Parts: sequence; C-alpha cells; structure tokens
Amino acid sequence: MYPPPSGSELTAEQRQELDDTFLSSDPHAYFSARIGMLLQWADCGEDSRENSMGQRGGEQRTAGGFARLLGQPDGFFPQTSQGSITPQIATDAYALRHHAAESLVRLTAALSSQMEEAESCVWETLSTGKNQLEDVVKQLRGSFSSEEALEKFADLVLRRQDLQGGMTEQLASAVSVFADWLDFAIALLVGHELQLNAAHNKVKHGLSVRARNDLKVSFSTTPPSADGTIPISALTGPDAIDVFDRPVIEVLATAPKIDGHKQGLELTQLTVDVPAVLAETYMIVWVHGAMFHVAAARHFDGRLDLPDDLYEPLYPGYPIGGPRPNDISTKAPVGMRFPLTTPPGGGPVQRPAGIAYRDLFIPFTFTGPAMHNIRLVDNETEM
Repeated sequence: MYPPPSGSELTAEQRQELDDTFLSSDPHAYFSARIGMLLQWADCGEDSRENSMGQRGGEQRTAGGFARLLGQPDGFFPQTSQGSITPQIATDAYALRHHAAESLVRLTAALSSQMEEAESCVWETLSTGKNQLEDVVKQLRGSFSSEEALEKFADLVLRRQDLQGGMTEQLASAVSVFADWLDFAIALLVGHELQLNAAHNKVKHGLSVRARNDLKVSFSTTPPSADGTIPISALTGPDAIDVFDRPVIEVLATAPKIDGHKQGLELTQLTVDVPAVLAETYMIVWVHGAMFHVAAARHFDGRLDLPDDLYEPLYPGYPIGGPRPNDISTKAPVGMRFPLTTPPGGGPVQRPAGIAYRDLFIPFTFTGPAMHNIRLVDNETEM
C-alpha cells in the first residue's frame, strides 16, 4: 500500500521503497527461464510435446485449469499443425533477443546517468526516461564518451568486493566481453542495414510478419543453359551458396528516412538460426544480470534490517574469455532487403536491394527480368 502523493516529485523515502521492490526482482532468471523454455520446446517432438503436459504436477494443474476455463474436457490442448512449431520458435527467439537487448540498453543508459545524481531512483529513471531508442542510444554514447568510459562501465558490471584488490586480468577480460555484448545489443536496435528492430516491433505490435520454414534461397555461379533452364544440381552442388536454409521472418515496413526524406515500402527477409539467436540472447542477458545485481547491491549496501521479501538477485558470474559476438554465427547472412516502392516525395530508391551480413552489405544488380520455370526432365527437376 502506498499513501497519497504529497507533491509533484518523489520523496527520498518513496525512491528507496520503489527501488526496494524493483531491485529485488530477478530479470536474469526471467530471461533464462524463457531461453530454457524455447530450447525445451524446440527439442520436444510433436507428439511428446502434448504428452509431456501433465507429467509434472504444476503443469498438470495449469493445463487442467486452462481447459476448465475454456469449458473443455481435461487433456484439451491447442492443436498445432505439423509445421507451425518451428516458425513459432524462430519468431519467439528473435523477439526474445530484442527484448533482452532493449532491456540492457535502457538499463545501462539509466544507470550511467544515475551515477551522476546524488539521489535518484532506478525504477523511476527507467520508467520516465527517453522513449525513442535512437535518443536512448545517443544518451548512452554520450555517457561513455570520455577517456574513463571503460572504467565507468566496469563500475556498472563488476562486483565492488572483486575490485577491492584492483583490476585484474580476468576482470578486465570480463569487462571487455560485457562491453562487446552491449555494443552488439545497440547494433540490434539501431544502425543496421536491415530493419532488425522494425521486425521486432512488427512481431509485438499485431504480429504483422510472416514466419516460415519453407523458404530456401541459394546463389549459384552456374549460368543457365541455352534454353534458360538451371538444373537442381546447380543449387545443391559445390558452386552453390546457401543464403536461407533455416527459418525466415519476412517483414513489410517503411524504410527509414535518409537525410530527413521519407522512403518507400521495403520487404526484409531475416534468417533465424535459433541456437545462435538464443546463445546471443543468453550473453546479452548475462550482461544485464550482472549490471542489475551491481545496482541492487549498491542500493541495499549496509542495510541489515531487510525483510525476507527484499534481496539482491544472484550475480551471474564473469564470462572469462568469451564468447564474444564474433564467435557466434558471424559468417552467416543476416538477411536480404528489397525496396518495393519509390519515395513518396519522388526521386529514385536510395536503399538498394541486397544481402546483409553482420558488418557488410552487398547490393544487388539486376540485369534482366525475373524468370520462373519448373520442368521435370529424366527425373531431374530443372528450374
């Protein structure tokens, strides 16, 4: 229970009480549970997925209550088609990674600005701070623009008791790994050639995306034959390069402005390597968990009269030696983009079609009309 407000600003007592509540949560456990849930769901067969519901008491009560509330018999379970689970897992994994990335970036921005204030509330700063991600990232980069940036960041992610003996080689390695994953999280949210964050927004705001597991795209150096056909072996042999060989999320969104000018519609196809995406998510969550623990430890420091429901979450440890972002799926393509309309204000398309990697964008050059042809010749399909 909270008493009525006494003014337009939070009091010191209110700030402490709010952070008592917020900093006693455990976001690391929350994200880890969601990662584990997706991994377990992905590795569970279609049949055993339904049969496993009810093997544990808690799940049985949940599933049974779910069925009863819908007026269905015990054992009722939402039916899914054979091919629906893989796209669902890919979509949820993609959304989870962005959820973690935004949580980390916003928490880092809030805590870095809060370090300069004598009295502040983490929960208030997070809840009333800048809304636009571009503004949050700009603020964050401003906070770490000085020569002491790495030392300032270390204060956010390293436990105070571990720093009492000075910065060791192991601690410096952990800070470097954490910093790389913060940079990776920022790159997911702003600045990439593909609309990575727009895809996340389209997932969470109305699910206006197409997740699919049936799209295979390969590039081949084998030219068409004289009659214009291409044998299947050209797309499966050593001269072929697979671009999409796993789930893909297709996104339709307005391209970002260029020099203040609106752009047209753009179709983005993003490949989702679920194990890699979840591994990246886990590393982002690791940084967030370390930072959250340090903030909680600073908040509760010296207080010996805490009730049982207030406590700092566990520290997740130090990632000595990595992995770093470049150790996970760095060579795989991120996806492709295709402009569909010209800018509404006129003029040519300024964002060409192309394929994007993590740090590289290769534009496409179209030299002729698209061709589509399928024929079966001597039991070998030609396209």
